[in-house]
Amino acid sequence: MNPRPPVVLTFSGLDPTGGAGIQADITSQALVNSHCCPVITSYTSQDTHNVYGVYPIDANVIEQSTRCLVRDVRPQAIKIGLLGSTDIALKVVSLIRDILIDCPKLPVIFDPVLAAGGGTNLSSDQLIDVVRDQLLPLCTLITPNTHEASRLATIEDPYDAAKSLTTASRSVLLTGTHDTTDQQRVHNRLYCGLSDSEEYAETEWHWQRLPDEYHGSGCTIASMTAGLLAHGIPLVEAVEQAQALTIDVLSSSYPVGHGQLIPNRLPSQLSSHQNND
Repeated sequence: MNPRPPVVLTFSGLDPTGGAGIQADITSQALVNSHCCPVITSYTSQDTHNVYGVYPIDANVIEQSTRCLVRDVRPQAIKIGLLGSTDIALKVVSLIRDILIDCPKLPVIFDPVLAAGGGTNLSSDQLIDVVRDQLLPLCTLITPNTHEASRLATIEDPYDAAKSLTTASRSVLLTGTHDTTDQQRVHNRLYCGLSDSEEYAETEWHWQRLPDEYHGSGCTIASMTAGLLAHGIPLVEAVEQAQALTIDVLSSSYPVGHGQLIPNRLPSQLSSHQNND
């Protein structure tokens, strides 16, 4: 019998293309042998080019679904993606606070999905305020791209923004795919706060820039990191492994439409990873 995989409680939206959102969470976590318990926050109308509509689920339904689940299932990590509305953000904050009472060291990973790849804004200023003031203090790790970091911190320079978002208990993985000043490589930076001072430790990775555009790359790296943290892997090691795996699935991406490619998180990819373990 295989050992029981750790559980990742996951709040995210549903993407009909299967590239991003909750489908990306489920398949990405499976690639690292973690079990995703998905709670849908919003339906969306989107294709591989852009998002055209977000339809939030009733926040009370999300609460009932989550409380029913956690009475029976004990998560080893929490991953948050698209929230969809201020009401949902407030509800998720309340739920996570309650879960952390019993499991105060539970890692909470937040992928701040603030805009679609095609440019559609997915977060109101009020939602951003709730995220900044109430959700971020509960997080172990946030994984913004350069645009998202600047918006969350209201600081134009994304690297200064990421540093300002780092605290003694919260790390920031700043993903560099949107920073095209280097056309050959992608630079990802992890800022980890140090408990004995206001300084931070910085780890940087340099990855070859891939030639295409991908639908769900941010979801993939955040979910893989959450799945690895659920196994008890240390943060820096989990982030490094998640990046390497993300590059792997992006390198074998495929088209399902005429826009961005879909990362290859299919069962055959899962088998190849298992065979290499």
